[in-house]
Amino acid sequence: MAHILIAYKQFPAPAVGHAGGEALFRLMEGLHGLGHRITLVARIADDEREHLSQVESICDNIYTIPHHRSLLGPRPLAFIRSYTLFRRAIQHTLKTKKPDFLHVETTQTALAAVGLRRPSASYRTQDVNWYLAEQRAAQLSGLNRAVALLERAFFRRLEPWLARRYELMLAISEGDRRLLAEVGAGERLMVVPLTPALPMSMDEALLSEVLPLKAQPPNLLFVGALSRNHNQDGIRWFLDAVWPSILDEVGEVQLCIVGGNPPEWLSARADGNRVIVTGFVDDLAVWYHRATVFISPLLIAGGLLQKVIDAMALGVPVVATSVCNHGVSATPGIHLLTADAAPEFAGAVVTLLRDPAARLRLGAAGQDFVRSAYNLESAVAAWGETIETLIAANHPPATLPTTHKATGGDI
Repeated sequence: MAHILIAYKQFPAPAVGHAGGEALFRLMEGLHGLGHRITLVARIADDEREHLSQVESICDNIYTIPHHRSLLGPRPLAFIRSYTLFRRAIQHTLKTKKPDFLHVETTQTALAAVGLRRPSASYRTQDVNWYLAEQRAAQLSGLNRAVALLERAFFRRLEPWLARRYELMLAISEGDRRLLAEVGAGERLMVVPLTPALPMSMDEALLSEVLPLKAQPPNLLFVGALSRNHNQDGIRWFLDAVWPSILDEVGEVQLCIVGGNPPEWLSARADGNRVIVTGFVDDLAVWYHRATVFISPLLIAGGLLQKVIDAMALGVPVVATSVCNHGVSATPGIHLLTADAAPEFAGAVVTLLRDPAARLRLGAAGQDFVRSAYNLESAVAAWGETIETLIAANHPPATLPTTHKATGGDI
């Protein structure tokens, strides 16, 4: 089995609060389960240190660097300092631990590691950034549109350039794989997707908590980190353009907006009755299980939306904009409903609210789709086999020395 160094610009843990970190942790857990040894180099915020113990059990070594938001001083200088330390930590770990393989997660991490002496490596982009910029440009005009188009042109050159500097390119969805293939992002290109973060079955304790809530008025659920502009813009569009039409058609309905760091304007829209804004919650499963319909009204989206996969995995019927289905690659009308204009989005939601049988059919079909298309065990196994093939092709097998386990050390 291989010794794999994983580098990530954030800290991966099972409940760290960002989908990318939670998804990477599950991949690390899968590699560890196959017998691979893991060393982690990651930036970490002060409030993420409580998760260190959960990661220690699957890593031989963990080296952390302060995230820029945990450093003092002006934000631009803190950002530069954090990434400089991050690059040095990757370089130091490559030199001292001599891993068989390197995996870098996200474009920012790949940039930080460019030019370092290293073994064979893979690079997974959680977003195709030029595709996101292209979507932004379509929503803008004037100077803002021009800036977005320049950003698109920059990333359309950068991401394929980066991919060619790694032996293996990973996409998190079939939709992203097609985009990367179109721009020639490396000959070795495979999909290692995000997978459901929540258990598909409900234990008895959770069932007893959810059942009383099911008797309440039907509710719509939106989940997302509300510090992110894409989530803010999507829920603002829903509240302004879609929600009034739903209220006109269905009197007794509630909208639950769940996610950390809601902005003041959004908190002000909550009335505690029709619209509820929770902020961060410890257990998302309860909110998914009590939801009547899950909505994903994002106007700009890339990669594979964890929130959509989780809702489908739990059998919750989903209404989403078509861009939210880019990475999921489900069949509209069978696995979920898609709509891009406000009247059609409202109509799809109202149809499901009025038709329990339709909700049941759509939820069951979505759950079956996720079970078959997003199997973590098979994805990690395929990735692990490719890693071993690359190691064998570039380095003859060698006996690995026993190393002392270093945990939670800062570099």
